Amino acid sequence: MKHSYLSLALIIPLLCQCGGYDSHFLSETDYIPVFGEDSCRYIDDNDTQWLAEPYTEASLFYEDMALICNESDKKWGYIDDNGELLFPAVYTGATIFHENRAWVVRPDEAPCAIDSKGRLQLTLTRASKVMIFCEGMAAFAQKKGGRERWGFIDKAGNTVIEPIYKEVKPFSQGVAAVKNEKGLWGYIDNRGAEQIPARFRSAEPFSLKQQAVVASEESGKSLVIGITGDTLAEIECEELISDGEIFRIKKDGKWGWCDMRGEIIVAPRFDDSLAFGIYELAPVKINGKWGYIDRKGKLKIKRQFAEAYPFFDKLALVRTGTVYGFIDKNGHFQINPQYDRVSVDYIHQSLGAGSAFTIIESDHARYK
Repeated sequence: MKHSYLSLALIIPLLCQCGGYDSHFLSETDYIPVFGEDSCRYIDDNDTQWLAEPYTEASLFYEDMALICNESDKKWGYIDDNGELLFPAVYTGATIFHENRAWVVRPDEAPCAIDSKGRLQLTLTRASKVMIFCEGMAAFAQKKGGRERWGFIDKAGNTVIEPIYKEVKPFSQGVAAVKNEKGLWGYIDNRGAEQIPARFRSAEPFSLKQQAVVASEESGKSLVIGITGDTLAEIECEELISDGEIFRIKKDGKWGWCDMRGEIIVAPRFDDSLAFGIYELAPVKINGKWGYIDRKGKLKIKRQFAEAYPFFDKLALVRTGTVYGFIDKNGHFQINPQYDRVSVDYIHQSLGAGSAFTIIESDHARYK
């Protein structure tokens, strides 16, 4: 399998609640892929089973298709919204469909783009990695002299932006965050022209509100910038993460929430936290256990969970002991804790990180 997975403990601090700046950021789902008793099951929010198959991984549905991985040979394929196998599981790696394209990799081959009919659109023979298309552009990496550098192609396969960057993020609101050889981040447009100079230690994609959180190299402070690079807010803290209209803030090793001016809304007193998103409750960690607070910082669901995730489509995923279940806004189990694990794609969406299946690696030995 050529997807790059992190353990859940490592995923959480790396993600930002971006508010859904592209269509692979979902706010609801009809079915949840869960795992137990040696099978994958798609269930609804009442725990009614829709499909059960021996898959080791499965995605949510994008463009009426879901990505699945066979248990027998660890090959990837696609099912339709009736649960029927649409494209056979013959790939060593694959992404979700987005903008009518998905990237797939056959054994010992380079990444190929297919459309929703399964027709080959293009092949990136020298790419070591490739991301899904966003705003008509797909990021790809090439290895040169042992170094991996990133650029972008259009849907015709033309290299629009040469692979010269150490890291990149997908296009959003007409620009992409890119990291130069000096390790600084800036933003370019879809022709490769610099729109915001590279002067940040870190930079996130722009949200629908055309705002992005960056870390200033010069001052060391967290900034909220507009699409032209103008500073909308400058906040002194250890970390700042967008959470819709407000921000999660880390100060003195503790997490809380602040507004655009940096004024504290919920005092930083939690060992860890995750986002409110569009909901009224957010998960917080206190002395090793997770519970949920409201937007005034009041504990509404007592600390009792080994893991707890943001609400997604009116339910929140939690772990008690070694099994997972789903609670409602009152803290009552809507789906009892009984599953060994839940799709990493569902977890990514609940965290506001979009799909987990947006990048693949080449299986060609020369470009791995």
